[in-house]
Amino acid sequence: MFDKSIFVLLTLAFSSVVYAQTAPAAANTTKPNAKSQTSQEPLQIALVRQKVVAVDGKEIMQSAEVAKPGDVLDETATYSNKSAAPVKSLQATLPIPPNTELVVSSIKPSGAKASTDGSEFSALPLKRKVKQANGVEVEQLVPVSEYRYLRWYPGDLAAGKSLVFSARFKVANDYVQGAQASGK
Repeated sequence: MFDKSIFVLLTLAFSSVVYAQTAPAAANTTKPNAKSQTSQEPLQIALVRQKVVAVDGKEIMQSAEVAKPGDVLDETATYSNKSAAPVKSLQATLPIPPNTELVVSSIKPSGAKASTDGSEFSALPLKRKVKQANGVEVEQLVPVSEYRYLRWYPGDLAAGKSLVFSARFKVANDYVQGAQASGK
């Protein structure tokens, strides 16, 4: 079972850090160390996770409160600019849930870059250099199961506008929940 509240908090915290790194500085109209009770973040991120289920040959979305190995989860992040000014150089980041594997063909919009650590993002498929036993370095594909983040670079987000980013993830077959993990 995934704890949605922790995942959402981590996602919002990570996204806020990304936004803080790319957003223009706002004019400070309050006293130092004072907090405004009425201010609203200019960039709001809504993250929705649903389980994809086939019923009568059609895909439907259901609650993802409980997920088991083989289930497919759909993650959708909506970035909304609630300010009167554009958000400059938006970097929309979608964390890949733990114990899941990215379904590469599901990435929308296309053009996302991926990361195994949340710091360095590269075009898909990810590759890395590995030193073989004979000392020769070779380039190998990074297994999709090691991807941990997706990031899009859509440019500026106009005032009052929203952008949607999504991908699907398959719950790993070796995922063990709750009491099963302790052998009960």
